[in-house]
Amino acid sequence: MTKSSNRGFYFLNVTQFLGAANDNILKQVLIFGLAAGGIWGNQLGEGGQGWASLCLAIPFVLLSGFAGQFSDKYSKRQVSIFSKWSEILIALIAMAGLWIGNVWLVLAALVIIAVQSTFFSPAKFGILPEIMPTEKLSRANGTINMFTYVAIILGSAVGGPLYDIYAPKDPATAMRWLPGVVILVIGVLGTLASYGIPRLTAQNPNLKISYRLFESYISTWKALSGTTLKSVILVWSFFYLVVAGIAILIIADYKELLDISATKTALLMALLGISTGIGDYVAGRISGHRIRPALIPLGAIGTTIPFLALGLIPNNFETVTALLAAGGFMAGFVMVPLQTMIQQLAGNEKRGQILGLWNCLSFVGIIVGNFLFIGLKQRGVQSNRIFIVCAILTFFLLIAYELRLKNRFTAAVRD
Repeated sequence: MTKSSNRGFYFLNVTQFLGAANDNILKQVLIFGLAAGGIWGNQLGEGGQGWASLCLAIPFVLLSGFAGQFSDKYSKRQVSIFSKWSEILIALIAMAGLWIGNVWLVLAALVIIAVQSTFFSPAKFGILPEIMPTEKLSRANGTINMFTYVAIILGSAVGGPLYDIYAPKDPATAMRWLPGVVILVIGVLGTLASYGIPRLTAQNPNLKISYRLFESYISTWKALSGTTLKSVILVWSFFYLVVAGIAILIIADYKELLDISATKTALLMALLGISTGIGDYVAGRISGHRIRPALIPLGAIGTTIPFLALGLIPNNFETVTALLAAGGFMAGFVMVPLQTMIQQLAGNEKRGQILGLWNCLSFVGIIVGNFLFIGLKQRGVQSNRIFIVCAILTFFLLIAYELRLKNRFTAAVRD
């Protein structure tokens, strides 16, 4: 790895880290406000945090096709810098909404920050293969994922105390200005960090961007017909449905299930992020200079067992903590090989468009998971029992991999 790629990788990590932290601070403050017992808990009904998650997911579905084309046509560095500047404006909108306590304005800020993330995502993941040698890609993905989840941890961990300060039991002590100021400061720091990403040339400057909403998805999907890459993206999306569409929403309800504070609930979310980040890093180190699809079934087993236990055991803070840590750690063994395969199997000229489709389908998975969560909650299913559904789905993924996908994935990384 050259000195330039080292420096570029460092600044890409910092930029991504700060952006992920900001997304999650705003999201967690909003989720705590919409969850049972929150200050906006009665405005969107039972399972209101699911609607907040949908606000974050829908822009990825609608706009990832455009975002992927932009990251192919223009320098991914320039796309990254532009998206980070927009984060500052978004922070000001969020600050105003939080200051006056208007949930709809805060939701609007969450939608806009999702739009910003949509355009940043294919650029940041597309930058890695441009600055890193192929044999370092698995480790680089493991490292950047680890820092991403550390950012999610910190965002979630900070979001809990910020909510407790923003909406304390004694309204006279509320500091309504603080969450917005924190989000604004992080947005400014992330924008400054983006200028350290190395200068990169556009990979497909002659590309004519299609502004028809789903045309890019359709053409890219057709181009992937019959390829292993298509199967890899579908497996990733299905796994994301479980961990990001359902499991993460359940954790907010442990505030009521365990009768704990928002700060302590945020620690559970942070723990899930820490363990997933460590799992990603370990999976990257185990992979070494190769992609190792054999880690996928190991990760599927390692998430199925803790999810099933979480759905069946009595609610206890220590046990829940241990099982979330175990499930998060093993999730990294599924994610790293899949993510690296997607980056490596995508060609240079269409990498942005393929990553845009990947983003879209990831969030389609999240949306489906959100609706499953909302539907189960509205039918009176206790939140922790929904982990049984998560276990069934990850077990199904394990069976499908062993019966249909194992040989194809192994052959693809050998070619």
